[in-house]
Amino acid sequence: MSGLLLQGLVLLVAGMGIVYVFLMLMVWVLNHTAVVITRFNHILPDEEPKKKSRPARKVPAAQAEYPAAESLPSANATEVRSALPGAVLRITAKVGDHVAKDDELVVLDVMKMETPVRSDKAGIVTAIRVAAGEKVNTGDVLALIA
Repeated sequence: MSGLLLQGLVLLVAGMGIVYVFLMLMVWVLNHTAVVITRFNHILPDEEPKKKSRPARKVPAAQAEYPAAESLPSANATEVRSALPGAVLRITAKVGDHVAKDDELVVLDVMKMETPVRSDKAGIVTAIRVAAGEKVNTGDVLALIA
């Protein structure tokens, strides 16, 4: 019985030794090939962040064209929000347009399908908060209707 235990202990120590030698060989290879790998630091140096941050949103052209739109009464303005994340394909309403309930304001590209966003109430479009091609998330404000 003790012979079996002794053989098992020898095999365990030998196996651990093999793993240790393998790890040391890997460390040696990595240390000696680090000189080769540094050639490619011009692609992404360590000083640069690896994850790019989301760019700041641009002011939609619709707001720039109608500076007087902010002077429209916005006390009762209703926010029209995106129900799904996607990209803005086109904007069908302009600031200052009179819209009826269920009129199309914006068309989103959601999972390769055109999804219209409609007004919740009748009123005047006081602001368009997105631009064509912009990515939106669930709950983002797309437009204001007073």
